[in-house]
Amino acid sequence: MARPAGANAELTRSRILDSASSHFAQLGLGGVSVRDIARGAGVSLGMVHHYFGSKDELYQACVDSMYEELHAMRAELMTKLKTASSVEQLIDDAVRVSFHFARAHQTSIRLLMRTVVEHGELGPVHQQALQLPFLEEISGALASTTGKSATNLRLAAQSTTFLVARYALSSEHELRVLTGLPRGSFKAVLAAVEEHLACAALSLLGLPQLNADSSA
Repeated sequence: MARPAGANAELTRSRILDSASSHFAQLGLGGVSVRDIARGAGVSLGMVHHYFGSKDELYQACVDSMYEELHAMRAELMTKLKTASSVEQLIDDAVRVSFHFARAHQTSIRLLMRTVVEHGELGPVHQQALQLPFLEEISGALASTTGKSATNLRLAAQSTTFLVARYALSSEHELRVLTGLPRGSFKAVLAAVEEHLACAALSLLGLPQLNADSSA
């Protein structure tokens, strides 16, 4: 059975978007040509313009797609916020979910970090839509539960985000070097990094470790 025309169009659009996101994440807007993007997607130059218009419009489409993915992660974290058995378990779960998500969406995270490097901050629209609501929700929830300063918790939450993003972008070689596990299963390397990030987050937030002796 022939594939519906709409499905073909969506597949082509997705291939162009994937190619563009990868190129922009590596080289930035100024370092990429539409021809490079078309070649990476296996389509004609005219096809790129047909679906996305100018290079600036294509870049914006990549950014919008990235934030759709980040919104999905935020929604998952907020669900855990409501169901966690304890604050410590919430932070532990949230860090692990975030790390796995970021590893699976490295291109989007690289594009996000390139935006920050080039401009010193996220774009104002997405800052208001994603970053600030997340920081306010997580710091407010933790402050009401722990009695700690919302300002300090806000900064600690952002520091945790930076740590997770940086480790998530690391190559396998770098993570092996950092963990001192040059051989063996890469799954064990990722588990070690994940455990470290969870412990670091609890420490930054001034919360006890999950495996701490409660009788001490």
